[in-house]
Amino acid sequence: MKKYLIAGLVILLPLILTIMIFVFVIDLFTAPFLSMFIDFLSEFDQTLPLLKNPTVITVFARILIIIMLLVFIFLLGVIARWFFFRSLITLANKILSKIPFVKTIYRTLKDIISSFIAQERKAFTKTAMVAFPSKDSYCVGFESGEIPEECQKKVKEKLKPVFVPTAPHPISGYLVMAKEEDVFSIDMKNEDAVKFTVSCGLILPGEKIDDEPKK
Repeated sequence: MKKYLIAGLVILLPLILTIMIFVFVIDLFTAPFLSMFIDFLSEFDQTLPLLKNPTVITVFARILIIIMLLVFIFLLGVIARWFFFRSLITLANKILSKIPFVKTIYRTLKDIISSFIAQERKAFTKTAMVAFPSKDSYCVGFESGEIPEECQKKVKEKLKPVFVPTAPHPISGYLVMAKEEDVFSIDMKNEDAVKFTVSCGLILPGEKIDDEPKK
């Protein structure tokens, strides 16, 4: 009985969590415009009787919002390449960069997003093992970026930045500036390293989980 229950959870929980995250993201981007698009679609309820159903019209409104957002993002990318609009964007960046409090948030988010999206850069270059939180214990992490010159010149040893994710949610973590000699590159895919961390060591790299209950 216990084995079947665990097998059912292994199958069901990832599906439920995936749906929850998907619904959250969709709601996050569509909620601000939902009422406006519902009012717009309501004008066509005589032509399309299905739109009289609140659930149907809400779904249609969300789909329409997503399509419009994708088109807007695409057009914004095209426009951003034009010289005139690039000048306006540069001006807007300068203005936002001088507003107290706003400039700190804006610059930080801009740099982080740019580092993740930039094609010439990879967010996490290598999977590594680093001594953390003490010399007698080790954590799996990811080598990332470079050490700031101001930090590097304070110590004689060459340093490496390593992001150590927390378990069971790897979104948060610690940025460790460890000695280069204390950072060990390991032959492990980023995906396997995340699984190992999220599962708190229960899922080993390369291990396949059997969804079928053993008899």
